[in-house]
Amino acid sequence: MKTWIFLLGTAVVISLIGSGCSFGPLLSDVSMQPAVISPNADGSDDATNIRYTLARSADVSIYFEEESGKRYYFRDNQLRSPGEYGVAWGGVINEPLVVDNGYGPHEVLGRVLPDGTYTWTIEAIEANGERASESGTIVLENGDAQLPELRNFTVVPQQFTPNQDSIDDWVSISYYLPKDVDDVQVFLVDPDEPNFKYYVSEKERVIRPGEKGHHEYRYEADVDQGAEAPPDGTYIVYGEARDLAGNHVVVSSTLTIEDGGKPRADILQSEIDWKGEMNRVVSVPLGERLCFTTTVQNEGTVSIRTAGPWPGETYKFSQNHNTLAIEQDDPSLHQQAGVWRLGINFDTTGYDFPYRWAIGRPEDLERRIINGQEQWYLLPGERAQVSGCIEFDETPPVGTNFWWAGLIHEFVGVPNNYVDRISVMVESP
Repeated sequence: MKTWIFLLGTAVVISLIGSGCSFGPLLSDVSMQPAVISPNADGSDDATNIRYTLARSADVSIYFEEESGKRYYFRDNQLRSPGEYGVAWGGVINEPLVVDNGYGPHEVLGRVLPDGTYTWTIEAIEANGERASESGTIVLENGDAQLPELRNFTVVPQQFTPNQDSIDDWVSISYYLPKDVDDVQVFLVDPDEPNFKYYVSEKERVIRPGEKGHHEYRYEADVDQGAEAPPDGTYIVYGEARDLAGNHVVVSSTLTIEDGGKPRADILQSEIDWKGEMNRVVSVPLGERLCFTTTVQNEGTVSIRTAGPWPGETYKFSQNHNTLAIEQDDPSLHQQAGVWRLGINFDTTGYDFPYRWAIGRPEDLERRIINGQEQWYLLPGERAQVSGCIEFDETPPVGTNFWWAGLIHEFVGVPNNYVDRISVMVESP
């Protein structure tokens, strides 16, 4: 039923009922019934049926004139073959128009004409210039002429880097719908590939998609969904809404993607070089150190952010990276959303991966100043060596057996976990 009404509203259906003849008047059997319609998609008198017969091929126009003489074309010089024709018209005109009612410019692709009395005309013109036309009147009343505007359509910021480093990773897209609509879409289009759309999904909220009210989207270029981001570049962001009566509007803004993509890194060969390891066991006297070396490779297409402490740092068993941050008065050592670190874990810890190191030395990384803050990145395809030690200043809890390494993407996940598990025997001297 909904689809049927939509087709009436946009009046895209023309049916060729039968073939005609070459004799007689060029235009005949013209009618438009009913003569009073209420195009508001309530299922009652929403459209009128237009019928006519062409004796010979001709360019056909169907238009409506209001009392002031302003003309609206439903069909404008469209070539038709001989035959009988019928089409439903739901009061909608598809002449493009730009309006701004104080909520930003909207391109109107379809709109229901205002209530009133209109003179309709069906006109046919043959290639030799012979012309025929017939006219009548039609009344529109109780029509739904309110446009489904996407008021105050905003994209903030208009440039971002969707790569899960928690710096400028997402943008908000929002608007206000003044009425319920049948369909609303938000999508990106690359001006160089206008036929391909990147759709933006609305998050599940109390308000339903298409419902009157405020709507917002948190767009992370689908990297948060495990997908690759659209290629870097500047896109046009479109918002498009249609209602059942046939009103149809489009708004637009721009958005630039830089350094976008799904980050990925691995501990090379899933191998940790544990110092003194033999048959997957390391024996360490109390007061001495458990040390390791490994290599991390950026396997993705985007840079990955990291933070200290730098490789070579020695933790005491009783410390963790948060207590180290306090002792060294270095907030960057605390857990940070989007940062990658190499961590060491053991099976009785109350806090996962208490010992963490940057995935590379400063000379292995690229230094950037972002929003006034120093940041460090391992570039795509690059490798970096990580090493560190844990000094046993106390005996681990009873039951501690296995130790292992992990590659941590903080507040996102642990892409490499349980890497190269060993048993560590801490012995009294």
